[in-house]
Amino acid sequence: MTETFEDGTLAIVCDGMGGMQNGADASRLAIHAAADAFRDGYRTGITSDAVCELLRDAAAAANRAVFDAAGHGPSRIRMGSTLVGAFFQNHIASLVNVGDSRAYLIGAEGDAMQLTLDHTVVQLLYERGDIGADERANHPRRNELTRAIGVSYRILADSYQLQLRDDDKLLLCSDGLYNLVSQKRMAEIVRSLPNPEIPAALVSEANACGGKDNISVILLTQN
Repeated sequence: MTETFEDGTLAIVCDGMGGMQNGADASRLAIHAAADAFRDGYRTGITSDAVCELLRDAAAAANRAVFDAAGHGPSRIRMGSTLVGAFFQNHIASLVNVGDSRAYLIGAEGDAMQLTLDHTVVQLLYERGDIGADERANHPRRNELTRAIGVSYRILADSYQLQLRDDDKLLLCSDGLYNLVSQKRMAEIVRSLPNPEIPAALVSEANACGGKDNISVILLTQN
């Protein structure tokens, strides 16, 4: 989802877990709760530091909504979601993420650059030096999350800030895109098409590469 505010734009991508219906319910609840929390706390002229705090609060609200919907105890429903969100404001991008949905920066030159850090078992193995960078994409535990929305009562969300140039573009996506489309190919598509055509083209590329997972894509630009 995207929503335009007086001095910025909010975007959120969530990818549900727990089976088709439970995953769909979790991602829907997470997006609505996060957007509502951000909207309630937003004020025109808000500083970028305050935006980061508000994005973390939004992730916490999403977590509570999904956790409560899943119930408690032995009858708890298996459901959860990833979340990546961004707010564009005066050439500053503020980001938040939980799970393995990602944000990429795509400039006028070079490949897409991953901005967020995946909360996965494979990422932990890589950071410990147990596996190399080239092993991550096909590792058998690559889909195992270490953090997710709605799984625990409290969640720790990562937040980031970066300064953007006029020609920089920000791409938010679920793993259904980046598991099949390389960062180099993402950047090629982004730079070769008008902005309104890019999300659909990226989804089509992933599907052409055998996509079976949900593929969510949002592109944010300065203009």
